Amino acid sequence: MKTKFSALFWVISFFCAYAQEIPVKILKSDLFKDEFKNSVMMLAEEDGNGGVLIVRSYRGGAFSSSMGYYFEHYDANLKLLKEYEYEMKVSDAYRQTSVLGVITNKDEVHLIDFAYNRDEKAYICSAITAKIADFNFHKTELFRLSSDEIKQFSLFSGSSFDGDSGASMIVNEDKNAFAVTVDIKDKNTETHKVFLYDNQLNKKIEHVFKRELKDKKFRYENIDVSKDGNVLYLLGKALTVEAKSKKEGGKYQFELTRITKDGEKTQVFDTEEHFSRSLKTIILDNRLVCIGFFSDRNDNRYKGISYFELDPTSLAIRKSKFNVFTEQFMIDKYGKDKDKELKNLSFRNLLITKTGDIVFNAEEYYETTQYVGGMNGGGGYYITIYHYDDIVSSKINPSGDIVWARNINKRQATQGTAAFISYTSAVKGTDTYFFINTGEKVKKLSNDRIQFGQTSTKRSNLNVIRVNENGNFDYQEVLDDKDNEVPFMVAYGATTLEDHSVFFLGQKGKKKQILKLTL
Repeated sequence: MKTKFSALFWVISFFCAYAQEIPVKILKSDLFKDEFKNSVMMLAEEDGNGGVLIVRSYRGGAFSSSMGYYFEHYDANLKLLKEYEYEMKVSDAYRQTSVLGVITNKDEVHLIDFAYNRDEKAYICSAITAKIADFNFHKTELFRLSSDEIKQFSLFSGSSFDGDSGASMIVNEDKNAFAVTVDIKDKNTETHKVFLYDNQLNKKIEHVFKRELKDKKFRYENIDVSKDGNVLYLLGKALTVEAKSKKEGGKYQFELTRITKDGEKTQVFDTEEHFSRSLKTIILDNRLVCIGFFSDRNDNRYKGISYFELDPTSLAIRKSKFNVFTEQFMIDKYGKDKDKELKNLSFRNLLITKTGDIVFNAEEYYETTQYVGGMNGGGGYYITIYHYDDIVSSKINPSGDIVWARNINKRQATQGTAAFISYTSAVKGTDTYFFINTGEKVKKLSNDRIQFGQTSTKRSNLNVIRVNENGNFDYQEVLDDKDNEVPFMVAYGATTLEDHSVFFLGQKGKKKQILKLTL
């Protein structure tokens, strides 16, 4: 399946620029080639012996319908121990198929597949399982739903249905359980079926969630699984008659539902005079938190971070706070304190420090169109440009107060994949780290600010930014593009919990390489 290059290219070294301020251990695999050009890292899981299991999805090009997964087991030095290619062979009976996610159970790996069987007129959710030692796969059916129950949707193309149509999967923080939620067809009632399994594929919950509102008046936000793998939390945004009559703020309310094997209970809360486009849930040891951006004007301009803390069992609201962005953040963003607000923020992830603080990360994302004129006055065409600009990061302490908020200036755009731009973030101790590419020297801005610029597959330098517990940040270059044969896909980094490592896939054409950075 692969052609190995010389082992000359694997490296173990410590890179500590700027007086060794940010020590990063660098480890590279051998260079290799895949049959297919396009692949994305889905999972990096430690094997308990210093090694790692890497799972990558691949797709054929424009003239190939091939799709599947590469499974690679590496030792502690990123030397390949075993590899396997699992091709998704879709028979005529299956009109569509999609892997929702991946979960491991010590020495086993499970691909959770959701496919439509045309002959049986049913959507079937299955686990495709193998031992890591032999990669001998077999399929186990988890559940099935008739096609009459589910909205018709496309798993691989854009859909005109509401955003929560289809099926989705979430793995909990401890990776001992996963949930699958499916949108059920009902004109008058928002309905979801949710299934909870442990990582040994034992079903723990099967539940039908209903809200007596039409689909367009209920927005499914997200679902999360408790650390012990026994409870589901479903967050939704409802446009109710009561909320519509509000004189100030958003004409909606948020509803958090706790689902167990014995039933469900719901807590309703709103953002008072503020606007919150969306919230995200996160489960900690003894608290359940909903967090997101808010604004006092409209849903497109943000003023700060909203924080709701609930009791994980009773759902009683313990705290409700609206933290305005700090003066330091405004200086980061605009050069001096101005009465401005952000817009176009896209949520990226939530991280937890060792002291229980929540790091809330987002990115300034938007799209523009540009007209390209034809040759010699001929007909032109429009192109879409995807912008991935400033990184926004805030730390909220266990009391719900903002500790710091920083804006990292970045200007990056693409007409195609964002794999080599954007970023991956991680935490170690009380510090937060961001890994980004830049194709040029870091630009100096006014008021002691810096800006990371455009990158490309031809010139891509890997940088690390560190924000300490007080919100002060520094940065350094980790890898210069002159030292690499492939650029690394910083948007799709996979982090591991035990040794605080981040894995990246490097790719240039069919040429590939695995990079491990340990903080």
